[in-house]
Amino acid sequence: MGPATAADLDAIDEISRHSFKSAWPRQSFVDELERAHGRLIVARDRDVLGYLNYWLVADEVHLLAIATHPDARRRGIAARLMQHLVEAARDARVVTLEVRASNRPAIALYERFGFAAAATRRGYYGADNEDALVMLRSRGPTTLSVSE
Repeated sequence: MGPATAADLDAIDEISRHSFKSAWPRQSFVDELERAHGRLIVARDRDVLGYLNYWLVADEVHLLAIATHPDARRRGIAARLMQHLVEAARDARVVTLEVRASNRPAIALYERFGFAAAATRRGYYGADNEDALVMLRSRGPTTLSVSE
């Protein structure tokens, strides 16, 4: 497990296309490698098995994406990536994420790591107008304002 490099981008792009209804364009991952507050982490054996993308901004962390290659699922890779996130965010006041309301396996994973649903973003996923749950993990009281 470690920071992604440009050499990992093809594998990250492939995992993204297999994992999300609306995969990010490859250029988005290129941008993440260059973004000062962006972190793009990969889990690897010989090959990239999964990735985690998050932002560190002031005292907040925002999880943008986590995905595992379909051939490597159910092996604890997502849990290891989430553990990395929790450790990286140990000094953060709050960690936030959005997840499709129908994605029960992801929601269960996030709950295992101390996240709780805090709000709903109606029609957040434009491709099919699905709602997103906003989930939080915080060290103390947090006020969340979500526009619908």
